[in-house]
Amino acid sequence: MGGLVGTFMPWRWIFVILLPFLFVSLVCGLKTIHQVTPTEEAHINPLHVLCLAVGFVCFVFALDRGGSAVTAVSNGDTSATTQCVIAVVLLLIAMAALLVFAWASHRAFSPLVRLTVLRSVKFRWHLLAYVLLQFVTIGYGYMIPNASQLGFGASVLAAGVMLLPGALLGAASAPVSGSLLDKFGPVRPMSTAMIVGLLGTVLMAAFIGAGSSMVMFDLWYFVYMLGFSMCFANTMTCGMAVLPPELKADGNALFNTFQQLSGAVATTVMAVFLGVAQAGHGSAGDVEFVTATQSGAHWGFVFLAVVMACAMLADLRAFASKR
Repeated sequence: MGGLVGTFMPWRWIFVILLPFLFVSLVCGLKTIHQVTPTEEAHINPLHVLCLAVGFVCFVFALDRGGSAVTAVSNGDTSATTQCVIAVVLLLIAMAALLVFAWASHRAFSPLVRLTVLRSVKFRWHLLAYVLLQFVTIGYGYMIPNASQLGFGASVLAAGVMLLPGALLGAASAPVSGSLLDKFGPVRPMSTAMIVGLLGTVLMAAFIGAGSSMVMFDLWYFVYMLGFSMCFANTMTCGMAVLPPELKADGNALFNTFQQLSGAVATTVMAVFLGVAQAGHGSAGDVEFVTATQSGAHWGFVFLAVVMACAMLADLRAFASKR
């Protein structure tokens, strides 16, 4: 859809086109979501919400300013020092806000999120694996369309369509992954899926370079999505399964919160890889700029392969734990 809009319409139309989908979702939700258990007395502490908002926003902007500082250094720009100072200040604010949130949550009778869920070793490692998997997927979602247009000559429409086969595969594989989990348990299906996903990222990092075709992008992304779709939802399932019923809501909140944060961080980090590589190498369309974009994409893909390996190790660590 993004490729179609970018090719044939003003870019703001992407938001207009989404409105009917949101409306249908709203109607379906109103008709089908019901309260099946009695509600309980609960309070939302404004301090907790404020600390989380400030912490996460400052953390993402700190990464962005840090990337700008590195790019400025590459360009010999005098603003590098200012950008670096801003990044450090924002990072300190983020750390302080999150520490205050943890302290306030520990002392509160009804915290926004009960961080005691993190005492479970299995939950912690599955949560980390889930966050890293999201990082890789959103990282690809940013890097592949941008790199294919700026470094490999793809059109806007082609760059958008490149992600479609892998996305369709993910949608089709998700029910199968749940059935395999029920039949064989988590270890064998998820470990196999992780290996397939890692293989896709390694192949992407190894073989995407100058002269690569769009077919190669599609092929290696397809391999990655096959593994990702077979382990992503199951990672959350395994993490939630180890929690007692009274902590399920808190565990679910952490999974969803860090999923959103991971996506924002992944986009920022991949933009930094491209921005740093392109700095000082002309403008879009120049031969030097195209070569620099290809280099930035390559190192971005290498980084995503390392992150994928860490995700696999995190899941294996969770399976190995008896606590």
